[in-house]
Amino acid sequence: MRILLVANKTYRGLPDSIWWYFAEPMAKLGHEVYFFDTVAENDDGDFNTILEGFKPDLVFCVMTGDRNITPNEPWEELLKETESGRTKTFNWFCDDTWRFDNFSSKACSHFTVCSTPERSYMEKYKAIGYENIILANWHANSEWFPEVDFKDKQFYASFIGAPNASRQQFFDAAEVEIRYFHGLSQKQLFEAFSSSKISVNLSVNNNDPDKKTQMKQRLFEIPAGGGMLITEYHEGLEEYFEIDKEIITFSTTDEFRQKMNFFKSNPEIVENIAKNGHDRFMKEHDSKVRLEKVLKEIMSV
Repeated sequence: MRILLVANKTYRGLPDSIWWYFAEPMAKLGHEVYFFDTVAENDDGDFNTILEGFKPDLVFCVMTGDRNITPNEPWEELLKETESGRTKTFNWFCDDTWRFDNFSSKACSHFTVCSTPERSYMEKYKAIGYENIILANWHANSEWFPEVDFKDKQFYASFIGAPNASRQQFFDAAEVEIRYFHGLSQKQLFEAFSSSKISVNLSVNNNDPDKKTQMKQRLFEIPAGGGMLITEYHEGLEEYFEIDKEIITFSTTDEFRQKMNFFKSNPEIVENIAKNGHDRFMKEHDSKVRLEKVLKEIMSV
């Protein structure tokens, strides 16, 4: 299948994961992929020129709707192509828990099919009359994560993500020793996840005024690196991992502190949960596994 991937190669000046987690796995699955960058100008011309020259079977988009981040998004051209019925168009929505009302609900009509990472939001799309909505959660490309024996992992516990006041407040209150990583290149990010026995996920997006939790890409990157995922609970996690066997969850700072102190004294349990989580990840959440399923579902709509 010929896939025109319309997305950002960089995010606020840094390489984004879309190349590693979308473009490369699609190619490994045997598809011919053309990456149309929504940040920088494309060498082969504008969207319409590339569309007519490449003649894709599918236009697969990850659109942000934010001109400050992705100034080259071809919204009008995509709508025209969708309405023509000539080519199937698709968008991968990322932040529905806080962007559904002001973005996703308005943008979905530009595409033949869309996805949401939140099962509970599928009915919200249908309630506004958009029927072609599928569930497609995050994933990670295991091929880029170095294989490190669990006992040789350099860091006991880490958090990888951009610093902000709420995250710092959480870790200060928890009084748990954590190695904090931010500003990493993509390669350094893969190495950091693979070098940590335990990695923490905080599920609140700081851009959300209501500070709700959401599905995060980190939920899948941590098991991809072979570390134990301990994550702030979010509705629907049980669909992807078995809690207390494959991952650990918490809802309060005190619960996080207590569990981290317990695991400090029980390293064999940490290793066992990490292995279970990695096995589940490889079976269901690796990028090639996720995307093969998603692509079949898109083309069947």
